[in-house]
Amino acid sequence: MLQAFLRLFRRVPSEHRAVLAAVTRMTGLRPNDPGMYLAAFRRKVKSDANQRSANMRYERLEYLGDAVLGVLMAEYLYEKYPNGDEGYLTSMRSKVVSRKALNRIAEKMGIPKWMDQGRNRNGQASSVPGNTLEALVGAVYLDRGWNAARYLVHRRMLDPYVNFNQVETEIISYKSFLIEHVQKKKQRFQFDVVDDQGHDKNRFTVAFVLDDVEVATGTGQSKKNAEEAAARAACKTLKIGTATRSRRR
Repeated sequence: MLQAFLRLFRRVPSEHRAVLAAVTRMTGLRPNDPGMYLAAFRRKVKSDANQRSANMRYERLEYLGDAVLGVLMAEYLYEKYPNGDEGYLTSMRSKVVSRKALNRIAEKMGIPKWMDQGRNRNGQASSVPGNTLEALVGAVYLDRGWNAARYLVHRRMLDPYVNFNQVETEIISYKSFLIEHVQKKKQRFQFDVVDDQGHDKNRFTVAFVLDDVEVATGTGQSKKNAEEAAARAACKTLKIGTATRSRRR
């Protein structure tokens, strides 16, 4: 096995050997097709005519990995919570596969260190680490099969890096949570854009209004982000913020 592994690395250009060694450490699996894993990290190889071709391979792996991850996440939760109802399992899955959660897992696995940082547009924090993680799942599935993908997701991602007790009470969208809360109480509400210019044309300010009373405001680089910020501030003002738990035991 060791000799086969060494022969594999000798076929790989020296500039890519470090990332493949890192992939082996992250996944606990030895690559059969190095190019598949290099594609997951947007690395250009001989078969790529240009960087655009490498990007296309990455995006296809990301698409596939997203689907594989969703099924394996559902399987994991189904087995972990035998008495969990559909609502609880669906809520938990959406939290764990959210962009924020996948970014967090990717960072703990050390993925950002090996990414092509030039792909992080505008120099801003984005969902790229989580996307690369999805591409890696897709690469393992194609290269090693379903059981290997299950091992990666269940044993190398979820078991060591996800605190499910914490996830259970985590709120992914404060806006959704707040709307659900006020609708149950049959209260009137709205999100009003109070400033879409100001000193910075790329920032919005939104107010959350409850029964004709302004409760809180929030700002963001988009209307959506500003609404989320306003909802979070409103939850704090109204002293709500513990997610309702569905039946699980």
